[in-house]
Amino acid sequence: MLNKEIIAINQDALAKQAQLVRRDTEGEWDIWLGELSGSKQVLGVANWRNNSQTVSVDLSSLGIASATARDVWAAKDAGAVSGSQTLNLAGHELRIWVLSDVVATAPPESGKYYSAANASHSGSAQVVTCAAGACLPTGVKVGNILNANSSATFANVSAESAGKKLLNVDFINYDYAFTTSWGLGDNIRNMTVAVNGNQAKRWAFPLSGGDWQESLGLHIEVDGFVKGTGNTVEFRGFGNGPAPDLVGFTIIE
Repeated sequence: MLNKEIIAINQDALAKQAQLVRRDTEGEWDIWLGELSGSKQVLGVANWRNNSQTVSVDLSSLGIASATARDVWAAKDAGAVSGSQTLNLAGHELRIWVLSDVVATAPPESGKYYSAANASHSGSAQVVTCAAGACLPTGVKVGNILNANSSATFANVSAESAGKKLLNVDFINYDYAFTTSWGLGDNIRNMTVAVNGNQAKRWAFPLSGGDWQESLGLHIEVDGFVKGTGNTVEFRGFGNGPAPDLVGFTIIE
């Protein structure tokens, strides 16, 4: 790799790893965001498809009102950016922007927290109490979601308006690939989410930390909500494979 700007990101003095902030598994794209020294940020948008596709990035939902973007791979300035940015990505392209002159904005607020321990459980799913300071933010999780016959269903979920919502899902996955590196070699765990009985959508959840009690939040966008408190959200295992352990979620509006 000879791209000096990419190397500079890797060797940045702040030494902070970028975080996965959005994922659409079925849409086959990810958004990553990280801090750099000098009050800069790095934004990465990955297209996992073999074919090209368009991905929209709402900067305000990432806490960015405006910024000046530098396209690192293209080695050229992309100019001032704000609001929703539409990126046309080639197959397997990773678009990387370094953002400077960043003006922050308050991201949408999280609402009520829905603990998986208070959901209705089916199949092998069961509540597990964690050690002090673990399985944040609740200290408990629902584990043993072994396949599509196991689920955690939340009733009376409140939404301020109808339609598509951004959820922050707190999960735990320590299914590290060393044990399967000669087979599938994959460390993701899949889970589906369905709202109000609509078609379920699958997400691939990455590793969350260094053990089975360290949680991580992943933002996913789910459709089908109605206004008010009459919503039902179901998290279910996918196929015959185990799902990540589930701590809970909030709706970000």
